[in-house]
Amino acid sequence: MTQEITTISPLFSTPYLTLAEYKQAPTAVDVDDLVGGGSSAVNDQELANVIARASSWIDSYCGQVLAATEDTESFRARVSRDGFLRLHVRYSPVIEVVSASYGSNPTLMNTLDPTTAWIENMAIVFPLQGMAASFLGQIQFSRVWSPLAEQFCTVTYVNGYANTLLTASVSVGATSLSVSDTTGFIPNQKFMIYDGSSTELVKVASTYVPVQGAGTVSLASAVVNAHASGVSVSALPPAVKQAAIYMTSVILKARGNATLVMGTLTPSQFMETNPSASSDLGSAMELLKPYRRMR
Repeated sequence: MTQEITTISPLFSTPYLTLAEYKQAPTAVDVDDLVGGGSSAVNDQELANVIARASSWIDSYCGQVLAATEDTESFRARVSRDGFLRLHVRYSPVIEVVSASYGSNPTLMNTLDPTTAWIENMAIVFPLQGMAASFLGQIQFSRVWSPLAEQFCTVTYVNGYANTLLTASVSVGATSLSVSDTTGFIPNQKFMIYDGSSTELVKVASTYVPVQGAGTVSLASAVVNAHASGVSVSALPPAVKQAAIYMTSVILKARGNATLVMGTLTPSQFMETNPSASSDLGSAMELLKPYRRMR
């Protein structure tokens, strides 16, 4: 199967840590004087910049944005003999199919029903209408495809892990959350509200209808703690969160030791100047191995 990517994932998403998350982590890194003589606000802004760079490095290392994004791809695929169209998409995990179409001519595309999609690891499978020749020799001519014939395909799908921030405070007993980006939330999904000692695991309501953009996520049960606006709401695996902590520390520890070149960031770069940074970098890489995109 020949594939040609025409639209790919955005290059930046919500950073994988908040300032509070990094400050509360046991890093032994002093973040109160990142900018010499700078105010608390100035130092916090610089820390936010470093966290953003660390998050971007994680995406570059993994070959995909790990936070939930909506992506559209166009490529060519073949229909199997038993009438299934398998679309091998670029990013994972796939959590929702928004739309899809196919056709033997790119100007005459047939729309596919997203609710009929079977989602596998980095693949979306559609059963097509009509059937190929049966073992008894009968042929149905109602189909708009031919077995093994190459088809032009376009698919829009949501992949990755929901990762956003609260846009309004939450009271004890609330059954919904206002967030800056609802992309990636699906019914019955579990995720975390990362809020220090008030951190809690919550679940999306079974009746929730997935949407993209700023909005409200309804919950299966009420929250047990109050939370302030700006708190992290995320389905990112804890390992990714920890990798973001490590990478933020790497960048901070490297400051003043040598110029940081993101494109050549390897454990050996810091081995002589800062063994601690090298150890953190190696730990981050190890944690991120399961999330690297297969090419």
